[in-house]
Amino acid sequence: MPSVLLVPLLAADAFSGHSPVLVLAGSLVAIPMVALLLHHVWKAVIPAYRRWAIRSEEIAQEIAKLRARVTSLFDGYRERTKGEAFKKAYGLVGRSVPQLEEALAVGMYRERREVFVTAFMRAGVAVRVTASIGSPYKCAAADNPTRWADHVTRLGCDEILQYHNHPVHTGATRPSSTDFNTSGSLRRLLGNHGSTLKSLIICWNGLREWKVFEHDDDRRHWLSREFDAAV
Repeated sequence: MPSVLLVPLLAADAFSGHSPVLVLAGSLVAIPMVALLLHHVWKAVIPAYRRWAIRSEEIAQEIAKLRARVTSLFDGYRERTKGEAFKKAYGLVGRSVPQLEEALAVGMYRERREVFVTAFMRAGVAVRVTASIGSPYKCAAADNPTRWADHVTRLGCDEILQYHNHPVHTGATRPSSTDFNTSGSLRRLLGNHGSTLKSLIICWNGLREWKVFEHDDDRRHWLSREFDAAV
């Protein structure tokens, strides 16, 4: 701010009588240079500013490391090709819950649309997965939910994980009325297997770290798991 206030005044005085475009151009060049100069001067002579500057540099380095870790993780997954099935592109079948959620977090983030994924789990491993890609605001199951109970019995599953994403990057979200209603409808369709269903939402923060929120048909929701790049 001191540079933004000081430089135009000096430029206007130095280039008085010249074109306003010249004054503006000189200001745009000089502002970052003066800001850098003032930064080093104040860092040398003002202890409080020096402490703040050092801590700011440390924080910037920490954020850069976190971004690099998340980027490395995302780069470990290839991009889905046009027309390719989502579950095939990210190899969802055969994954454990942490592996499944990592792949979903990467894939759903890239889609920038809602994706609806149903994973039939047996002893913590996905033995059957369906996925569909919708719009930025809504999505539906890729298969017929009335057949889910049969899949549970046939495959000997002990859990159904139903994921979809909210394409937000604030690190927090909450289920919509449709989410709550969908969870209730699916649980009723499952009949005696209703207790095996978990309805989950994935969202991200600005670093692309993700959180998984679980919700039920009683309009409750809570944090289930989160990925922290620092850990």
